[in-house]
Amino acid sequence: MINIQNKLAVITGAGGYIGSSIADALAKAGCMIIAIDSSKSNLSKLKIKITKKYNTNIKTICVDLSNEKNIKKVKLEILKDFNKIDILINSIGMVGNPNIKGWNVPFEKQLMHPWKKAMDINLTSIFFIIQTLKTLLEKGSTASIINISSIYGTFVPDFDIYKNTNLNNPAAYSISKAGLSYMTKWLAAAMAPKIRVNTISPGGIYRNHNKNFERKYSNKTLLGRMGKEEDIIGPILFLASDMSSYVTGQNIFVDGGWSIKK
Repeated sequence: MINIQNKLAVITGAGGYIGSSIADALAKAGCMIIAIDSSKSNLSKLKIKITKKYNTNIKTICVDLSNEKNIKKVKLEILKDFNKIDILINSIGMVGNPNIKGWNVPFEKQLMHPWKKAMDINLTSIFFIIQTLKTLLEKGSTASIINISSIYGTFVPDFDIYKNTNLNNPAAYSISKAGLSYMTKWLAAAMAPKIRVNTISPGGIYRNHNKNFERKYSNKTLLGRMGKEEDIIGPILFLASDMSSYVTGQNIFVDGGWSIKK
């Protein structure tokens, strides 16, 4: 029933952990891929990996989507090879970087520059890439947009799990993801009935976290562990395919029961 073979999937943030896993899964399912990211090296690695593993077409576009001019360039690049889009997945996001001053720090030390950058990347860029690609999505027979948000877009963090770790929970991350979750609903109404728009909100994804943090976070889930990239793939395939043809404006939590146990 999940048949997305020969469909064109555009993935923003495709060079990241989640984005690259989604690109791999969709290529395996037979999709043609357009991978967008600001990291040329990550895109190059992704293209080599996918072309070696699957007999599929992958096009890469290296741009910073927080720059409005680059968003228009993306459409022109797509039109060089394709005249429609079937699937748009927005996994672009500013999550955490200890090298950004005023970001991965306590509330009192969070600065305006990373706040604005998070809003530009996590929220504004997604709105305008969707707006720009709307006409190409409308040409698809069953177009689906999937935005990757976070549990922190709906629920407040438990700051106790961050104590005695090198991690923090920047306000701009949660607030931008909250905006994205609401924006999904707004866009679902604005783009119906031709285009479906849904959100996936993952819980914490394990990436060599501080052991103290991993233990405390895992204890807050029903399944007793942090998430993995592959945990998101099933919901992605569901929302990308006609199995979810009557699903729009929804937010699917993939969090091991964190939101329930909390």
